[in-house]
Amino acid sequence: MRADRVRAYVDKALDLLERHSMESTKADWPALRAEAHLATAGASAPEDTYAAIRQVIATLGNPHTHLITSHRAGASPKVTVPTGRMIGSTAHLLLPRTASRNRSAYVTAGLKVMRGLITRRPSGWVVDLRGNGGGDMYPMLTVASPLLGEGKTGAFVTPDGTTTEWGIRARHVYQGRRRTFVFRRIPKPANRPVAVLTNGRTASSGEAVLVSFLGAENVHTFGEPTAGFATANQTFPLPDGARLAITTAHMADRTGRTYGNAPIAPMTLVSNSGDIHDRVLDTAIAWLTGL
Repeated sequence: MRADRVRAYVDKALDLLERHSMESTKADWPALRAEAHLATAGASAPEDTYAAIRQVIATLGNPHTHLITSHRAGASPKVTVPTGRMIGSTAHLLLPRTASRNRSAYVTAGLKVMRGLITRRPSGWVVDLRGNGGGDMYPMLTVASPLLGEGKTGAFVTPDGTTTEWGIRARHVYQGRRRTFVFRRIPKPANRPVAVLTNGRTASSGEAVLVSFLGAENVHTFGEPTAGFATANQTFPLPDGARLAITTAHMADRTGRTYGNAPIAPMTLVSNSGDIHDRVLDTAIAWLTGL
């Protein structure tokens, strides 16, 4: 690759970061560009610039902003779908992460699970977000929608105060004015207490589902603090197939409380460390049973 093309590649990445990053206004962009160009002066391929671009990201200071290499961007993600079971009179719904390309299969499987559990008339629900590292939040919210209630359940808040709400409207998930999965039959609301389980691998869109429950009545959270990526990322392509995931907004719950790049602590802290039994799940079921 010619030197001018390498420079153009670095400038493209930095242009995106400068234009969209939440921390952009606090950064010294002339200095950052000069350092990045110096660091990539001998680069001959895009991958030779990744370290310099990541250094700029590190200087910006947002841990959720990151560079996705072309190899990783092209990899097929593991296909995961929701599962559920009854534990006595409690419904246990496991919501794993999902990529956007798997969203249709995720919703189809998840709504089938929800309909099956709802017919069992559970006295309470456990929504298990442990290990949910993110991806596409809207399939997850669609599956959980019968438990969230109508109306606003969360929002994205940009540095200038612009707010874009998400929630449930007419039994469909919406973001702003856009509804998702409009042709899917969503089960009727299941008005029962909900226990939400989290751990240190509950991140990003997994945290968005958690945030959607926070502030609602008859909801209690159990487990360990989340990863601390309750912020919105937008993904932008680079010429070689790599991508920049840039943090553009904070998440807020239905009450207006704003979250960000700090772990969200559960209401009841419970750890499974060293235990044979699932103490987090047992504690949640005990809470539901005692209501």
